[in-house]
Amino acid sequence: MSAGTHFKTAPEDRISLKQKSAYAVGMLVNNLQAAALPAMVVILNLGLGMDVLWVGLIGAIPRIFDAISDPMLGYISDNTRTRWGRRRPFIFTGAILAGIIFAVMWQLPSGYIDILAKNPVKQHQTLSSDGQKADFNDAGGAIQNYDAGQLADAGFIFYGPELLALTEGSSAATNLDGFPQLEINVDIPELKSFQVVFNEAEVPDISDGEVYFVDLFLHNSEDQKGHLYKFKLDDLLLSTSNGNQNGNHQLDLEAIKSISLHFTDLAGTGLATIHSLKLRKSDQFFTYYFRYFMIMSILFFLAYTVYATPFVAFGYEMTADYHERTRLHAFANTAGQLAWLGVPWFYAIMASSLFRDTVHGARTLAIVVGAVVAIFGIIPAIFLKERQTLAPVEKAAKGLWKNMGEFFTGIAITFKNKPFVKLCASTFLVFNGFQLGMSFSIYIMIYYLYNGNDGDAGKLMGWYGMLTSIATLAVIPLTGWIATRIGKRKTFLITISLSIVGYSIKWFGYNPEYPYWLLFAAPFVAFGTGSLFTLMGSMISDVCDYDELKTHQRREGVFGAIYWWMVKVGMALAGLLTGVLLKVSGFDVALGAGQEERTLFLIRVFDVGIPIVTSAIALWIISTYTITETKAHDIRLELENRRGKVAPADTPQGNEG
Repeated sequence: MSAGTHFKTAPEDRISLKQKSAYAVGMLVNNLQAAALPAMVVILNLGLGMDVLWVGLIGAIPRIFDAISDPMLGYISDNTRTRWGRRRPFIFTGAILAGIIFAVMWQLPSGYIDILAKNPVKQHQTLSSDGQKADFNDAGGAIQNYDAGQLADAGFIFYGPELLALTEGSSAATNLDGFPQLEINVDIPELKSFQVVFNEAEVPDISDGEVYFVDLFLHNSEDQKGHLYKFKLDDLLLSTSNGNQNGNHQLDLEAIKSISLHFTDLAGTGLATIHSLKLRKSDQFFTYYFRYFMIMSILFFLAYTVYATPFVAFGYEMTADYHERTRLHAFANTAGQLAWLGVPWFYAIMASSLFRDTVHGARTLAIVVGAVVAIFGIIPAIFLKERQTLAPVEKAAKGLWKNMGEFFTGIAITFKNKPFVKLCASTFLVFNGFQLGMSFSIYIMIYYLYNGNDGDAGKLMGWYGMLTSIATLAVIPLTGWIATRIGKRKTFLITISLSIVGYSIKWFGYNPEYPYWLLFAAPFVAFGTGSLFTLMGSMISDVCDYDELKTHQRREGVFGAIYWWMVKVGMALAGLLTGVLLKVSGFDVALGAGQEERTLFLIRVFDVGIPIVTSAIALWIISTYTITETKAHDIRLELENRRGKVAPADTPQGNEG
């Protein structure tokens, strides 16, 4: 038979719409779990205020545990025998546990309060030192023009909790207790020094109190970076000349009527800008929640493994037909892609005015995501039916050590399967190159395209992600249709090449003057994300047949686990490298919109360049993949004869849809 021969799918190899739909719902839940955490973990840095390297470790270390548990779960589910089947009990249990843990792990307190970034920013009645109302820029910073020829001083006055409660109502006041450090990011040309004042005594007839202050000088601290100043509230000095001095001589954050910044001895003319004014938690707070989130992430990924590994294996064994496998994964991935329609909007939702800050948004959103995972994740366990391929095996009586020996032997045999290794390597490169690049996108949008405005950046991220997802919805069935005509390998080469074009367009789409030019890249990038798992799921099913021919074992669970083990090791590496490369670039969240030009350039290089290089290598690997449709058909015939079953009619046909 020629390499271009096509074979008709037998009626008994077709999967019913009910079964496809149940599997598709499971794929939606699977994708939601995979996508939600990367979409939200940026909040640990941009919302909680955690160091980017710590966030990178949180992205990496739990996935290592996950990667170790994957092949073990695959082996266990391959050899589990219950009256409910070998996969379904794990899917049911894993969905419930993963949903609960995800909701709980995000119940974090805020790490800092940025007076200028969130509500009640518009209620601050921010004044300049000459009594005129100061303005806000698009990123939430306070700005004021100054002319030293007319006035050598400048300053800003922000309402504190007590005056906000008096003028706007108690709901407008932010609780400042428990934030012992202050970070200020200022930008004033030729600035030499300025003074920060916490005023408890601005309105003497309302309550008694004192005035506390600190003088900050350029290059006065090893913590200073650029125009970023940090100090502890314990460093504040009691003023002996201001205030009525009738209080308890202790700073009461909730009694603060105003926080003001005074700049003296200015020269020339210019624009005074306060990029951020943050009250920050103690260092011990961040150490504690780094450990907390690390532990919870490990537990979440273990629960996710209990769900995902048997679920993926289920899809590999639902049909023996070469083309029906592609149709199943095209159908399921189309439904699963719906998760990616919503996930790009996660940051915009968390940064919206619906919540006090992004951490509050993450807490609420996580509860919704967890509920969806727990409720819809059990549907495959209830409605899917397992297809019998081999006679049941009894392994429990062999003992723990013999079972473990067989487990590791099976792992070694799996890695000797060259077609499978090529699929793993190409997926590792394409998907994790995409993931690593996308990790930088929100930083580029916030700090390069929108100069620190996370609200507008979140909207662009939402539109870009949603357009990519919509395009992917079209790419997935198109991929399935093309693959049944020209083969899976050739289809991969075409679609991944188109995604490289999309990554190249992103470089030009990152234009601060026309930020929405970025959307032109989305349809091309979608060819990579849309085709990859549609083709790979089907191709691994073919590899499982090839493996059975060689080993006389049916091991979908192990193959699926090791395949996703490779993906997750890559995701762990991507999470770690995101933090490392952000450090290399010089990014510091405390600088806000004041990031250096070199930093923003390097982040764009990482975002665009990494997926182009990794995708190009994957193309070279798959160009040597050898399991064609004809070879897959011949393997199936031999397997059916070995099992003593009647093989499907060996009737080639033209192109089948």
